[in-house]
Amino acid sequence: MLKHLFPISMLKPLLSFTFSCISMISLAHATELPNFVIILSDDQGWNATSAPVDPAIPESGSSYYRTPQLDRLISEGTCFSQAYSSSPTCGPSRHSIQYGRSPVSLQIFASAGWGKVNFTGKAEESMARTLKKAHPEYRTAHFGKWHVTHTQEDMGYDVVGEGKGNSGGRDATPDDPKKIFSLTEKGNRFMEEQVKAGKPFFLQISHFANHLPYQSLQKTKKKYETEHADKATKYQNDPLWAGMNEDLDTGVGMTLDKIRELGIKNNTYVIYTSDNGYEGKICQTNSIEERLFYKGYPLVSHKYTINEGGLRVPFIIRGPDVPAGIKCKTRIVAHDIFPTILDILGKKDVVPTSVDGGSLWPLLKSAGTEKVIRTDPYLVFRYTRDARDICIIQDDFKLLKELATGKMHLFDLTKDLGERTNLMKEYPEKASKMYAALTEHLKRHDWEEGISQPARGRGPNNESLNKKVPKKEKKAKKNKKNKKEI
Repeated sequence: MLKHLFPISMLKPLLSFTFSCISMISLAHATELPNFVIILSDDQGWNATSAPVDPAIPESGSSYYRTPQLDRLISEGTCFSQAYSSSPTCGPSRHSIQYGRSPVSLQIFASAGWGKVNFTGKAEESMARTLKKAHPEYRTAHFGKWHVTHTQEDMGYDVVGEGKGNSGGRDATPDDPKKIFSLTEKGNRFMEEQVKAGKPFFLQISHFANHLPYQSLQKTKKKYETEHADKATKYQNDPLWAGMNEDLDTGVGMTLDKIRELGIKNNTYVIYTSDNGYEGKICQTNSIEERLFYKGYPLVSHKYTINEGGLRVPFIIRGPDVPAGIKCKTRIVAHDIFPTILDILGKKDVVPTSVDGGSLWPLLKSAGTEKVIRTDPYLVFRYTRDARDICIIQDDFKLLKELATGKMHLFDLTKDLGERTNLMKEYPEKASKMYAALTEHLKRHDWEEGISQPARGRGPNNESLNKKVPKKEKKAKKNKKNKKEI
């Protein structure tokens, strides 16, 4: 029919013009979609930034650590002072971010490879695969520490790094501690390639810093031994850790600078957080009353416990329509990231029903006034390595139970960040209701409260199953492993 309407000589140019228009429309749609960059640090507590995350609490920022790039991100976005990792250790937290689900829901409680009970995560319900289901145009990439059951490719990432756990950051070179700068460069190249191709992208950079063994540029470490030495405090005073923290900050700055250089700052969301609180092994086997203050002071304890020091982390979001310079006190959690990204895209309908995190998008747009709606109106945390605690946080109260003794503790987190004053006697009804909600939650996810698998290398009564090593030899090995000045 077309040959009777148009001469053959006109048909080819017409078809070429038509396909060009379709391509231009597709490209325009792709460039309209926002980009997402998640930067995940390792073992970085809530007050590792020099800018306080809560103006009312001076100790929520550090007088010793210097983080000018994260301070910049805080000033340009919304910062959360009550942000929680999904778990007090890396494996469960990283699973939760990828699935938008709590570790209890996923049935994973400790490090990947040995802390699973009856893991329920499905690769097809991951964040990257759901994002591509919503918009197939997205190109996705993950670089750095993985520690997730399924492979990066199975979870929907087009471009990936080595996919290693902690070992990936140990073979760093003197000019690239914890591979901070090489990981950042990989991310920068990926962003540049997608911008040139006109593709929207999702990028996660999972840094090995600040995990053991500590590594820092010598020149950065030296600053904390000299010009910053007088800023050290009782709990923050290690020049090597401080140097590593600042090197990590420099890497963050490189990412932010590349986003600006590519001209995509106004169309790119940057989400920064950590997998759990500060690394430490000074008190995780102590009873709750005996747990100590650490780098996160006035929070008590550290990684491996579900005290505030093990769970609270930095959390910053910058991007289109996100108010700048806001310090939000709403309690949020890492598995809120997944539903937030899909809500930003207006695609809540494709979020798997298994996701129990809540979208932060209404909260962000309202400068912190709207509520976060999750499957449950509370947060539940469980960790069974050594400490073996469970807890529930609802409104301003936290109910924490020690499984070994059965003793329960009720804390008002607005007045008692250090979890020192047990209010069980003052608020018995509140404690009873919270405990009922906690036990119902665990049963719903097929967890039996009183059953806790022992830590790796420990028996059912928490006794060590490892061959005893002489103290001198053990100390020498530990120092060699944990301290690597490069």
